Amino acid sequence: MMDTVRQRTVAPAPGFHAPVDIAVLTERGRAEFARLSRDERSLDWDARRMHHYVFSGVAAGERAAAL
Repeated sequence: MMDTVRQRTVAPAPGFHAPVDIAVLTERGRAEFARLSRDERSLDWDARRMHHYVFSGVAAGERAAAL
């Protein structure tokens, strides 16, 4: 989703700094952000957002009960 590229620099001059890596968003990352923004606007977003945590809590409770 994110990639790094080397920032281009000009020849030594006032304000010159060494090349640095910067993060850039890939096409796959843009598609993922678009998907997430659509999901956040959906009517069932709160339930979907919490599903992983609720399910994990139930599974942990079941494991604890089995011990």
